[in-house]
Amino acid sequence: MSGLPGLQTFARAAARRHGGSVALKDGERSWTFAAFDALCDRIAGGLAAKLDRGDRVALFMANRAEYLMLQFAIERAGLVRVPINARSPLPEVRHILEDSGAEAVFCDSGTLDIVRQALGGRNVWTTTVDDSAGDWPSLVEHPAGALAPPSLDDLCSLNYTSGSSGRPKGIMLTHRNWLAVCRNMLIDRDVRGDDILAHIGPLSHASGSYFIPWFLRGGCSVIVPGGRIETLLDLIEQEHITVFTCVPTVLTRIVNRPGIMSRDFSSLRAIGYGAEPIPLNTLEKALALFGPILTQNYGQSEAYMTITFLTPSEHYQQGEAGGVGDLRIGCIGRPYTCVEVAIRRPDGTLAMPGEAGEITLRSEHVMRGYWNLPEETGEALRDGWLWTGDMGREGDDGRIYLVGRRKEMLISGGFNIYPQEIEATLTAHAAVAEAAVVGVADADWGEAVIAFVAAVPGERVGPPDLSSYCKPLLGYRTPKRFILVDELPKNGAGKIDKRRLKEQFLGEREAALQAAHD
Repeated sequence: MSGLPGLQTFARAAARRHGGSVALKDGERSWTFAAFDALCDRIAGGLAAKLDRGDRVALFMANRAEYLMLQFAIERAGLVRVPINARSPLPEVRHILEDSGAEAVFCDSGTLDIVRQALGGRNVWTTTVDDSAGDWPSLVEHPAGALAPPSLDDLCSLNYTSGSSGRPKGIMLTHRNWLAVCRNMLIDRDVRGDDILAHIGPLSHASGSYFIPWFLRGGCSVIVPGGRIETLLDLIEQEHITVFTCVPTVLTRIVNRPGIMSRDFSSLRAIGYGAEPIPLNTLEKALALFGPILTQNYGQSEAYMTITFLTPSEHYQQGEAGGVGDLRIGCIGRPYTCVEVAIRRPDGTLAMPGEAGEITLRSEHVMRGYWNLPEETGEALRDGWLWTGDMGREGDDGRIYLVGRRKEMLISGGFNIYPQEIEATLTAHAAVAEAAVVGVADADWGEAVIAFVAAVPGERVGPPDLSSYCKPLLGYRTPKRFILVDELPKNGAGKIDKRRLKEQFLGEREAALQAAHD
């Protein structure tokens, strides 16, 4: 098995094929395919000289070219990558470093203090990639060695869950898993060699995973410094960006940005979005602003990124751009070609078309399991299938419609209620930019449905307006309370953090809200 080629074998071939073309830009710095490949080989040689195969190497830094160099080099050296979002709080960083058993940490000057606090004096090789006096220059100049490639079934990375619903879990992904992820994207997504791809999301998450398929095709990647939206908009015009991918919250901020209509987006041919449901208002405005070039991607860390996708034309019921009422709301499309999806009841039997059930799948890119968590692994992986925890329905045409997270389902007044369906209704209101629905214990209802709502900038809307709007559309699912906020809290990956909503708002306001409700 060890003789079969992995992603880095194909990356080297791509570097030879596209040698003199620019592969990566980061501010004023740029690297051709040949230069980037040679640099990764030298770094891999330096890592192999200091660490043992299978050692865990944490990457904790802001988006920068060095992250992608290390991503390639760690794989080539047979080490295990442990990506950490640069915005992760200290307790989360400490847990990941301890749980993974990291033998080395690569960071930058902005994250170094957190690393030192997280390590608490433990002897772990720590390297700052933007320090010209540290270990990094010697790694970059280290002679490239002849390194035996890892087996496809060797562990490649430990990717930790965001921790928004509890302690982060380490997801074990092998080289075979990552090869399958890349294959899925190359088969089904429109990846072109003449593309210029902008990276605005954290490279520790989905954005970094898009680098390799475009690298194999010969496309150029451009890092958006600081992940700033204004910088992305400038780069689209200056670098003639053709593709970018992001979470819906980024699209929401873009489409509601003052003066956005004066921007030149003529170079864009594709935009990918995913990781959480998109507000209907955002989707409508994005389609009006960019045209029908949006692709929705549905995936999980446990089955990295590539479970189902909704093509630009599939956003519309008729297969082409139409009116707002023609949009497929809540649809996440069809499975990737090499992914098998089934909707199941709790007892494992198949749900009927239109019946809500848990989304399960099997594919070569499904994780090996959770690191050091056998019970959680056994719950998620059953008889060769991954149980995602997401609830969905299959339409008559085979497309999947997402209902919400199984653990987020509320039981109010004896009825099963999925927050995502309420959120989709709320974000269809012209004055609503974002919405998040949670349940809290209630003596009368079992659980009371509470909606947190952020208005579109410049718009005014109040709880009575929202209640009147929802009642004819949602009936018994209409939230009992509406809380207006300036902005919904996000985690490091840009997703709405519902746990923080409960802690931040309900803890402080529960008594006042209850009094007002009574």
